Amino acid sequence: ASGWREKFRQLPPGRGIGFAASAYLSGAGLPIYWNDMPHSGVVVKIDRGGGVAAFCGSIDIGQGSDSVLAYVVAEVLGVRPEDIRVVTADTDLTPVDLGSYSSRVTLMTGNAAKEAAEKLRGLLLDATAKKLEVSPSDLEARDRRVFLRDDPARGVAFDEAARLAEAAYGTLAAAGSYTPPKRAAKFKGAGVGPTPAYSYSACAVEVQVDRETGDVRVEHVWIAHDGGTAINPLLVEGQVEGSVYMGLGEVLMEEQVFRHGLHKIPSMLEYKSPTTLETPEITTLLVQTRDPEGPFGAKEAGQGPLLPVIPAVANAVYDAVGVRIDEVPITPEKILKALDQRAQGRPGRVGPERLPSVAFPEPIRVPPPWVDPEGRAATALHAR
Repeated sequence: ASGWREKFRQLPPGRGIGFAASAYLSGAGLPIYWNDMPHSGVVVKIDRGGGVAAFCGSIDIGQGSDSVLAYVVAEVLGVRPEDIRVVTADTDLTPVDLGSYSSRVTLMTGNAAKEAAEKLRGLLLDATAKKLEVSPSDLEARDRRVFLRDDPARGVAFDEAARLAEAAYGTLAAAGSYTPPKRAAKFKGAGVGPTPAYSYSACAVEVQVDRETGDVRVEHVWIAHDGGTAINPLLVEGQVEGSVYMGLGEVLMEEQVFRHGLHKIPSMLEYKSPTTLETPEITTLLVQTRDPEGPFGAKEAGQGPLLPVIPAVANAVYDAVGVRIDEVPITPEKILKALDQRAQGRPGRVGPERLPSVAFPEPIRVPPPWVDPEGRAATALHAR
């Protein structure tokens, strides 16, 4: 879509195109406080009028996780997303969820919701099968009905199936939970461990660089993201484009400078981020695969697409004016400094002389607040 192969090293002076690719986690393999509890829980209830409610501790902070919860439950039960009442982040009512971080909610909450809904679906099919005198395996739940797969006219409405199931099995409520699969191998890094799944992104960026001022203008961004199955494609596109916006801010504008412990860029007057005027045309490509760890094959889309934007811009600057800027933000001052070095016959490169070498220790196990360091239940908890 970007024409990168044809454009690279072929554009006019001052204009360049860069490419980069990346992978990103879909949730952490271990909670911050290590314990054996599930990472996410969901309770689904069906009333005798066919109403469905899903309860979960995760919170929607703008990424659209409430809609994912509704879509997953609706898909399993054969109803529509608007039929699902979503109740989230009420500590009096909802099961525990670890929180909206590490791009984990779609994969973990989605799997927990799918498990809970599948339990109820089994009860609906069993009760309907008895009424129709068929095997539950011959039935399907779809379009607000439960019906015979080979004879769709034979069936009942969803609300009738709910009444049949409640009459046979009692109150219709089921819980689902999700814990990431155990990984046998050791891992590097912090104590949150490996991830159940990875998303993949690729980005091409075309820029115009002014050799006199060092100013960089991003003309176009092409971003492709493999986030598994896009449960809500519109929201996924929004998440991907939001990541591009954040990446452009990091690579060209945003900087944190500390001196003697004080932040030298303390307000939005000095700390710049892109506006609509600096945001270029963005072409978004969703690469839909089916990850075996995700609910219906879905995985993260909220943070991963940010990663390739930064090196893609740096590569585009190099293609445009032949200098390497190895630290962010890529400011006009750094570009002019690198161009000056190159004019003097030195490598046109600005950035750290070397990267630090980090020796990763064994992961540190941090017990949760309700467990003492020896692994016993904390007495203070029981004393309350």
